[in-house]
Amino acid sequence: MLGKVVKRGDRYISPSSTRATIRKIVQRTIRDFPRVLINTTTGRLHNKAEQASAFESLPLFNELVSSTTTSIDYVRIKHEVRQYFRYVMLSHRLEDNEPVFDKVIHVAVYDLERSPTHDKLQTFCKIVQDAGFNWAWSNTCCIDRSDHFVLQEALVAMFEWYQGCAMMIVFLRGVRSSSQRGALVKSIWNTRAWTLQEYIAAKVVHFYTEDWTPYLDLELPNHKESPEVISEMEQATGLSAEQFMALRPGLTSIREKLRLASTRETMLVEDAAYSLLGIFSVTSLETIYGEGEVSLGRLLAHVLTGSGDVSILAWTGKFGSFNSCLPAHITVFNEPATSHLPPAIPEAEMEKFITASHTSSFDLDAALSLYDRLSELPVPWSAASRMKLPCIAFQLPLLSRYRKRSGRRIYCVDTPAFGTVEITTKHDFSQIKSLYLVHPWLDSLLEQENMCGGAFVEDDVVPPPTPPTDGEEIPDDELEDSMPLPEPKLPSHAASWHNAMDRETLARRLVARLRQPFGALLLTAAASSGRGTDYKRVAADSLIKVQFQENVSLTDILDNVCTLDVL
Repeated sequence: MLGKVVKRGDRYISPSSTRATIRKIVQRTIRDFPRVLINTTTGRLHNKAEQASAFESLPLFNELVSSTTTSIDYVRIKHEVRQYFRYVMLSHRLEDNEPVFDKVIHVAVYDLERSPTHDKLQTFCKIVQDAGFNWAWSNTCCIDRSDHFVLQEALVAMFEWYQGCAMMIVFLRGVRSSSQRGALVKSIWNTRAWTLQEYIAAKVVHFYTEDWTPYLDLELPNHKESPEVISEMEQATGLSAEQFMALRPGLTSIREKLRLASTRETMLVEDAAYSLLGIFSVTSLETIYGEGEVSLGRLLAHVLTGSGDVSILAWTGKFGSFNSCLPAHITVFNEPATSHLPPAIPEAEMEKFITASHTSSFDLDAALSLYDRLSELPVPWSAASRMKLPCIAFQLPLLSRYRKRSGRRIYCVDTPAFGTVEITTKHDFSQIKSLYLVHPWLDSLLEQENMCGGAFVEDDVVPPPTPPTDGEEIPDDELEDSMPLPEPKLPSHAASWHNAMDRETLARRLVARLRQPFGALLLTAAASSGRGTDYKRVAADSLIKVQFQENVSLTDILDNVCTLDVL
């Protein structure tokens, strides 16, 4: 439909109507843009009203109005508006004495006194202007941090702002123009938490050394596509280019995103959590600077409730004050989570197990009952600082025997379900009378996406909009949104619908997986209330690995399926 002019008969269109149309398109264009941008021509901060006024002061605005008499070229107006309001964002490591909003709001960026941080902002704006862009954004001066609402909005929306920018410029302090390949990997920029979401979000990236020359003298229009940059980012993140590009905002690839963030540093404790808001598309979590490590607990509880992904609980070390099942520091996620899960069984071995299970000794009724019981459990969720944790929990006998190694106690406890279990900790467990080994990782074992007749909700499939009635006229800028959508693709789980497994087969597969080694949490009863017993996680210094003994019946496992309230 590009180039199409929507006619409104031959009637005369007044200049006031055209102005109103242009203003509507402007407001729609900048609606989701940053609240404040730097005008690269004047160097002044502009709010959205001032941004709109700047467009109306252009000769282009008057030319668009005067050229419209009997028809409005919506496509041209939309193109011109979008071109004018393209903005470029700065990605950098914060330094001392950065120019802040309260100062820059009263003076043009170009009039700031000389200093390393002022020079950085000024040079950034000049490069943006020379590249033909009218607007620039820097987090140091474009966010009024004294206004809690404005700060909250910025922290939540920043990922989308970087997604929507025409280009992101990365300033590599400490990397000289003479630096060789590998400097990007070692740069301070590549250690900061906020720069992770910025690089993931931005579509076009330009890297500049601290003397403002392109990194490695790259001349590509997008350094993110440079083989040298791709190689260095793979080395810095441990992800292949394909894996990195596949990361999307939202509650997907949760453990991988946490692992990436675990190696990053922040100036403020809370930013370890807040820098992930955009990556996880979390918009309803209030930011409270001063709350310390509680911020990470609140974020993880929110992500767990929204996703049900209990790989979040797969860590060892110190728990936080928000909830004992959630860590105090994000660094714990630098360890792989896969060791906490029962390992995948090769399909050839799985087929052998299923074939062998078709004997009278295999308790199919118990397997089906166990499968159904686990399927009925709610997903893990958190409210306030309490967590509902569906799991399989086995109580341990009193721990008394231990040996010491490197200042740690190593308890060895004999259990009917798991045989001898080894627990390493710096704590004294001898006086704790109620310890439980808990296996919360259930969803992946059920393989419900393969269940024939299961309820698939194809929420990725959006029906095309209702076409306009005959004679209805729609402006081009709205017409694009009314175009018929391409034929939707079925979700991956629906692709195998006709090859799905029956409930009985899934139950047999569940039993096979449950017989594999898995990581377990250690919980203790904390207190009893009118609602029942509350539990707390007990921190262990290394993974507790267990495996069901051969003589443990499926009925025994079924009897220990429960949902615990964890503080």
